[in-house]
Amino acid sequence: MFDIYLYNVRVGTLTPRGRGVRFAYADEALRNERLPALSLSLPKRVDPFPDSEAGPFFRNLLPEQAFRRLVASAAGTAPENSVALLGAIGGECPGAVSIWPADSGPPSLPEYEPLEPGDILALFSAANRVSLANAVTRGRLSLAGAQEKIALLRDETGRWRLPLKGAVTSHILKQATAEFAYILENELGCMTLARECGLNVPVVGLAAPGVRVFCTERFDRPLPARPGAGHRDRLHQEDFCQVLGVEPEGKYEAEGGPGVKKCATVIRRYSSLPAEDLVRFVRWVGFNYLTGNEDAHAKNLALLYLPEGLRLAPHYDLLSTEVYPGLKRELAMKIGGAWDISNVQRSDWLRFARAVDVPWEQVRATLLDLASRLQTAASQTVTTSAAAYGPSPIHDQLAAVIARHTASLERALRVR
Repeated sequence: MFDIYLYNVRVGTLTPRGRGVRFAYADEALRNERLPALSLSLPKRVDPFPDSEAGPFFRNLLPEQAFRRLVASAAGTAPENSVALLGAIGGECPGAVSIWPADSGPPSLPEYEPLEPGDILALFSAANRVSLANAVTRGRLSLAGAQEKIALLRDETGRWRLPLKGAVTSHILKQATAEFAYILENELGCMTLARECGLNVPVVGLAAPGVRVFCTERFDRPLPARPGAGHRDRLHQEDFCQVLGVEPEGKYEAEGGPGVKKCATVIRRYSSLPAEDLVRFVRWVGFNYLTGNEDAHAKNLALLYLPEGLRLAPHYDLLSTEVYPGLKRELAMKIGGAWDISNVQRSDWLRFARAVDVPWEQVRATLLDLASRLQTAASQTVTTSAAAYGPSPIHDQLAAVIARHTASLERALRVR
């Protein structure tokens, strides 16, 4: 059995049930009116939640696929045993959740080991993938997704530190996979473009000069309000699969996962500023279309628990999949009736506007404004990205995708 903490407050217990889980709120959490529920999908109640209700929230905290198997091996657990794996690596999770053996609780003081740039390169060595998995296990770091990654702390001096025993982190670092050429430059370029176009995205870059490892600041680990206060705060977040109780392997709409209508419903129901966040969602869909990102699924959307209420989290994992011709041409969420990104027509954008329940003229104006901004920013971003991260053929390929989709969008949205 394991204790579940939210903002370092014990909120309940997680116990195994066969291959599944059972979650029950602690009495003190039920009485604490100021403490939110662990998830919008797990409202406070006396009765325990069975695996069918609690399982998706917790399994969406874990790494996926081959990296999950690698981490499970390092932790000495079976990859399909979610409870044991969370108990081994769940000290520093997405949001403000942490998981500890019953009656142990988190350490009173955080511990770290200093890292030099060479140490980071060693963590991501293609010849020794176990090194990264061992570090994840030592740090008790659970990060969702299939890509190999780790969370580290960049201290006030700019030095990297490896967290131990679930200590708070500040950045996520992930390695480019050899399966997709120039994916590092691809994601850096798309995230930079998104910022230039006014989308809310975290700061990204390289882990260090000469260290070609993708680095992004965690938006759920903001700096303390008071300078010099030391540690970073934990903000709670949950991705849209967690909100909707969808298993991580069901994140694609074609496999029964959430589409744009369900995602818009989440925003309308839970955001403290739904009208503003729905426009941000429309821009996210438009940006992914214009840059050829067919992998924009529900786990790439999250709600962030801010003091003023829930808001759509900054966007992450933005890249162009269309530049890789070997991939299946199928959108993670269809636009209107179109699954193939090259077949999106005016009628599909009209259906999209109805699905998200945003007036057509507002959707149209938002998309055209985004296309104009992206055209303006694209050439400059290619130049700055090449200067910052080195020349890459992916820049020209991305520019070609943007030009093609921008022309298609403007034709489709022309006033008739």
